[in-house]
Amino acid sequence: MLKQHVLVELKHFVQAVTSHRGNPKKLKNNTLLRSSLHLLEDLPSAREIIFEYFSIVAEVAVQNYVANANVDFSTGLPLRPGKKGNGPSSANNNVPTQPSVMEDSSWSAVQEALENLVVKGPSAWGPVIAAWSLDLVGKLSDKYTKRKMSIVAACNYWLNCGAMRGLLTLISLSFRKLTNAEKEACVETLLAAFQRYSLSFDWVVARLGGCFPLSIITQILLCSLKRFAEDYRCRFDSEISILDYLSFAHEQELKQALNDLLKDGFNPKKTLDACIIPFLLVMATIADALLQNLVVVFLKMYNDDLRQTIIQKAPLWMSNKIFAEMQPSLNSLALRLKSNGAKLLIAVSQMADQYTWCQDFLEYTLQDLEQVVLNATVCPLMNDLATEDSKYLLWKTCLSANIFEQQTAVRLLLIVSTQHSHIYYQTISELLRKCYLANSNGLGAVIRIIAGQSGVVEFPGIKPGLQMVLEDVLLQEQFKHTRLGMDAQSGALNTFKNLNMLTKMQNKHSFQCMKQSLLPNILNDCLPKILQILEVTVTKVVLRMKKKATETSTEKFKESSNNSNGGDINAEKKKLKADARAEAMDVDNSDEDTKIIIGIPLTDPDEKEEEENDAKRRILAHTIIDLLNTIEAGLKGTVIRTTEVLKLAILSVKYFFLALTEKSSISRSSAVNRAYSLLARQCSARKAARTACIRELVEGALFYYGYLFGQYEEPDVDQLEIPEHEMVLQQNQRHSLGQSANRTILHAGVIGRGLRPDFIAKAQKGCPAVTQTLLLKALDACCTSADNRNSVEGYSMISLLLVEMVSTDVMYNGLPFPDEEFTKVTMERDLMIRRAFTTSPVLWALLGFIAAHRPALCFSSVLLRAMCATCLHQWRAKNVNKYQSVDPSDELMLCTKKLLQLLAMGQLLPPPLSNLHVIIQHFEPPEIALLLKECIWNYLKDHVPSPALFHVDNNDLHWRNPHMSKIPPQYVDTLRNIMQKKLTKLGQHYYQMFIMPELNDTNAATLEETTISKGVEENTIKA
Repeated sequence: MLKQHVLVELKHFVQAVTSHRGNPKKLKNNTLLRSSLHLLEDLPSAREIIFEYFSIVAEVAVQNYVANANVDFSTGLPLRPGKKGNGPSSANNNVPTQPSVMEDSSWSAVQEALENLVVKGPSAWGPVIAAWSLDLVGKLSDKYTKRKMSIVAACNYWLNCGAMRGLLTLISLSFRKLTNAEKEACVETLLAAFQRYSLSFDWVVARLGGCFPLSIITQILLCSLKRFAEDYRCRFDSEISILDYLSFAHEQELKQALNDLLKDGFNPKKTLDACIIPFLLVMATIADALLQNLVVVFLKMYNDDLRQTIIQKAPLWMSNKIFAEMQPSLNSLALRLKSNGAKLLIAVSQMADQYTWCQDFLEYTLQDLEQVVLNATVCPLMNDLATEDSKYLLWKTCLSANIFEQQTAVRLLLIVSTQHSHIYYQTISELLRKCYLANSNGLGAVIRIIAGQSGVVEFPGIKPGLQMVLEDVLLQEQFKHTRLGMDAQSGALNTFKNLNMLTKMQNKHSFQCMKQSLLPNILNDCLPKILQILEVTVTKVVLRMKKKATETSTEKFKESSNNSNGGDINAEKKKLKADARAEAMDVDNSDEDTKIIIGIPLTDPDEKEEEENDAKRRILAHTIIDLLNTIEAGLKGTVIRTTEVLKLAILSVKYFFLALTEKSSISRSSAVNRAYSLLARQCSARKAARTACIRELVEGALFYYGYLFGQYEEPDVDQLEIPEHEMVLQQNQRHSLGQSANRTILHAGVIGRGLRPDFIAKAQKGCPAVTQTLLLKALDACCTSADNRNSVEGYSMISLLLVEMVSTDVMYNGLPFPDEEFTKVTMERDLMIRRAFTTSPVLWALLGFIAAHRPALCFSSVLLRAMCATCLHQWRAKNVNKYQSVDPSDELMLCTKKLLQLLAMGQLLPPPLSNLHVIIQHFEPPEIALLLKECIWNYLKDHVPSPALFHVDNNDLHWRNPHMSKIPPQYVDTLRNIMQKKLTKLGQHYYQMFIMPELNDTNAATLEETTISKGVEENTIKA
């Protein structure tokens, strides 16, 4: 039985509690408080009256806090003392201070006792105290909340109250002691309290929801769904505030709850499930946090199967009266997305070709975004589009074959570029490098991007974007020294193919969305960077050309040397290699399943891969030159610095020589035609470009690219491969004839390999006709002027350059022919010139080319003089052997005939000497030497090859009229006498050269006399 004093104490306690007569403050005395604590410990069955007393104590503490609190209701934080925060305006005039909790001594004792009871007492107290605390917090919050505050402000406000903070502490302690079943019951209690005090209890649910967030979030969503199904016009302010508060710390639980709801919504099994999708859309229009997480969950679930499910279920939602009357603003949802907005819009665009509602949604959304740009405002979606992930996604989508998907990405990029110009530049660079080969449909995206955003005044220009892509290509080309990666090559090639195609389209006015000549003008401004890329590309190809030419020349020399010595010079070398292989160590290579001999490479480098890279570089060079022709680089009206003019000229000539090595005749023809156009345009526009182009062409044909024109290259001494023990110096050191021996005498051995065979005659095949013709056409393109097509300035420049490059002496390079005795002074120089013509047969073609454009050949008089002198002395030397026959195909005879042809073509020899090259092979060596001395040399000595001999006719052509200057007989009598001795062979030529001109002159004189006599008779008759 209970003790008597406990019952008495209970009786007094009940009377005191029930007789406070509306003044709860009377109950706050220490005696009554101690009695309640003793009764709770000794008499648990009286907990209801005791908890009622505790509620009164808590309420008194809350009353005191509310009466004395000076807070800013917008934030819930206390203000400075003496300031009243009675409205929103006060928040602007007062500065919030750090919160301080207002404690109550009576409540502190109650809280301590209840905490001890929860922690140390039986577990049954947990649910009881939790339920009582939840109900009390709801009542007090509902009763003493003066105005509606946000959850954050309400938490700040009520947690400064010691009683409310203590109640929440008791609830959280009780929750930790509960079982799963008891937790579910408490969650129901919490939600039930929330439903009773929904306007003022939301901060409690948000604060305590962290104890079991998934359950709270799920139950709040389900409760809100039921309310929505009953009345879709209801408001969810409290629910949204709770979910928004919980989403900061429990985002994963919110996503899980949304995922479960979406699965039920896409596969409805109950009547309520059909309202899930409309409900989530309505909630998303209100809460940004819910919107962001909903989009993330949806995109994670989205696939082709889900898309078909949406298509099938859409009629069910549309037929629903709730959904039909609701009409949520999906466009505004898209603009509020802080992440994954681009991904969502692209997902919608993938279905736009099948469903018109997707097209409408995209169009409205994009129009709203454009309006944001025009109003110079910002929105969350705009910030999302500027992120790196969205940027790469849109770039990738621009290459899509789906036109809706591609154009959506393009419009989004243009919109975000209005506020972030660097994205526009990066987009131009990215699309130009990837859209051509990856997907030709991407070219439409490039066109739309370059055209810019209409209606925006200060939209970024395309020049920085083009400079960026050219800089990227240049870096890729420069740092790929020997092996060029596939990505780098395709990126560079795509860039220039795209630029070339776009420029051609704009020149043809194929699209009107761009300003006329915008792209060509900007590319001309970017010409220095284009030339740098072309220089890197062409230089690599040229280096490989020279490497292959050197290897071929060495092999030919070795082959001809071996054949001339009748044996294999490399026998000893091969023997040494064989010995080395026998002595070397074999090493197993497990990775490649091959064997390697140390010190001796058994395999050559990957020649096939190198050939492929070389072919790709050639294609890139062709494309760049094609682009330069399309933008008309070097045109007269464009402004170009002198350095760019010279670099363009040099690279144009390098490309021309590169084009000559194309294997296919069609590709070679196309390449040289590109070079012709480029050379002709820049040479006709600027004299500096013409000078540089002509010099590079002539110098390249004679020195750097002579292997393309049949040039013979002298082998190095090391290529003779003479073993050290066979050297003549080593052999003579073995002979010791005493101290008094003459050390300057060679006693044994052969110098080198003996008399050097005539490799030049064996290897010489003449200048290839095809490459020779192409070279002369290139020179003609440089020399031809658009203003004066008969100008000889360029051809005269070629003549002077030949003298500069071939003649080894700066003296005696004038036009006059000296006395024949003077040739002894310049014999060495003449022999060097003669050898240049022998090793570089293209010199004959160049002289023939300038001879056809009189009087340019006059400036090469020193070359003609050297050739004539050497031929004259060689023909004289043949008199030693009187029985030596003349071979018509002999090198000396061919050289003499070519020389006479040049003199005749340049009109430096008048008739009949101009026909001497036709009959020269019929004469003996002494006769040829006599003709060269008496007829050719003496005539040119007395009649200096000078431009003054030529006059200009009405067509601006330089011409030398033979009828106006008869050749004196002393220069032709020798030829006449020799031909008279050979009339049986040369009768017809003698008639054409001597008889026919005399008959023509006689007939002309007779006709003139007859005309004069008739005129005199007519005048006499008239008189």
